[in-house]
Amino acid sequence: MTASSSRAARGLAPFEGFRAGQRATTLPVQFFTELLEEIADPDELRVTLYALYAIPRPGRPHALRASALAAEAPLARHYGDAVGEVVRRAADLAAERGTLLTLALEDGDALVFVNNEAGRRLRDRIAGGLDAVPEGGRVVARTVVKPQGAVATYEAEVGTLSPSVSAALAEAEQTYPAGWVEDALREAARQNKRSWAYAEAILRRWQAEGRRDEAAEGHPGRPGRVDPYEHLYRRD
Repeated sequence: MTASSSRAARGLAPFEGFRAGQRATTLPVQFFTELLEEIADPDELRVTLYALYAIPRPGRPHALRASALAAEAPLARHYGDAVGEVVRRAADLAAERGTLLTLALEDGDALVFVNNEAGRRLRDRIAGGLDAVPEGGRVVARTVVKPQGAVATYEAEVGTLSPSVSAALAEAEQTYPAGWVEDALREAARQNKRSWAYAEAILRRWQAEGRRDEAAEGHPGRPGRVDPYEHLYRRD
């Protein structure tokens, strides 16, 4: 059973406001613009927000054990005896969403990372045995599943995959004929326009006008060639 979130129920006075000089925590803008409205589970939201504060604190190795996260006073007070179970479940939900990353340990615990460049790099280094597990322990041996299809092509031709682009690729693969999304990504790379927006513009053109493109005919673009998709994307 969780503790009440009401300050009055705990005999506390109303919050008086933030004090001057407090250390500020920076949250990614994407959390508010892409993720906040999607998170319906209050435990996932609370644990995610706390992890975004706790993991990057100065002196931390950009990772926390789930058990250490559960031992943090605000979460422990709120959830009481259920804190460990709640934090693991919420961290797993956040990992499924792509906000956090988790890495199972042989002692039954798990490491929790923020899904940013530093977190991904550290997760991969620990999983590969290049860095030690914080506070000791060993990583559970796992089978690495290589990305396939449009995801693999995007990572090879464009770059790091974000949760929003991953969702867009999945939707596009359901919308367009087999192979089109991968071909559009390769065509965008050949045009040196390495973005999902440009590849999506190619797909819309193929759908509207039929495929008469280098990807279908096997003729890469040549220097000086007029860009056929110029009108379908915006320049800065």
